[in-house]
Amino acid sequence: MKSCFSSILIWVVMGAVVSIITLMFSNRYIVSIVPIIVVAFVYFVTKTQRTFIKKKPTPIYQLTEGLVKIEGNVSATKTFLTPHFKQECIAYTYEEGNITYDDETGSERVNTTTKKQELQDFYLSNATGKIKVIITQLNLAFLPAKTDTLHSIKYAVDDIRYTERTLKNGDLISVLGYAVKNNNYAFELTEQGNKPLVIGTPEFEDKTRKSFRVFKYLMPYLILMYIGVNYFLFAPLKIHIQESEVFPYFAIFGMPILALILGLMGNKFDGFTKTFLSFLAGTCFSVLFLTFPLICLFYMIKLEFTRIICIWITVLACTILAFAMNYKRLDGVFDKDKPV
Repeated sequence: MKSCFSSILIWVVMGAVVSIITLMFSNRYIVSIVPIIVVAFVYFVTKTQRTFIKKKPTPIYQLTEGLVKIEGNVSATKTFLTPHFKQECIAYTYEEGNITYDDETGSERVNTTTKKQELQDFYLSNATGKIKVIITQLNLAFLPAKTDTLHSIKYAVDDIRYTERTLKNGDLISVLGYAVKNNNYAFELTEQGNKPLVIGTPEFEDKTRKSFRVFKYLMPYLILMYIGVNYFLFAPLKIHIQESEVFPYFAIFGMPILALILGLMGNKFDGFTKTFLSFLAGTCFSVLFLTFPLICLFYMIKLEFTRIICIWITVLACTILAFAMNYKRLDGVFDKDKPV
């Protein structure tokens, strides 16, 4: 009886999941739900990065017990040699994986088959002192990776991707971990529980900080866009716009062509003209990126054309407004020589 009930429950759950997926992907509610899911996913995925960026480096002589971030140069006595690139380092992570390719999209997927790491305790030194870093597990995900792909010429034999991340003597890094006192009452930097130390470079911090700043600049306009799109999606409309057979082709194929033309024209000019044409080209690409899945969905569910055109204009207007109001800010953020 219990087994029968469990089987029925499983089928009910599976049916509910299938029904929800079918419901989401066959009507307009997906437009309201997906952005919320994406924002929640990004929020949780970037939790470590946000903590790492927000935490200010603490001078070693001012340490107290607890979560701290220390910036300094790495030093250790023992060195290792990485398996593939034969790099001399004090710690490394190594991954080897088979690459499979999607014939339809051309995208690649790496299926990791081998993982290896070698690590040791090391010291961080800066003008404020020197501290020992105790590690039992290594997280070098925020360090630059060195990769190599071995292409196979044999049929049905996958390509192989080699990836290595290293710590070397003299590297300038930041380490986020917990400061604790050892038996000699000297502070050491260590892990807590199952949370490994977070290690990053100044370049990583700068790029991540710029990404978060761009998101901060554009967030009000994305919220405005979300509200506007959902208004025209669900609110009763008193206007009627004659359906155009040309519009979907222009929105999907015409916008990237227009962006390309504007971009090429912009390269032939200088000053304000170049800036203006580049601005229009970027707007076209952004609108295409934001509206392409919407247009496909709307025509699939046979949404009224009036709503489609109003939503497209809303996305276009919010994109223009976002770029126009933040152009100088965004230009400063993407200036490689200007740290944020």
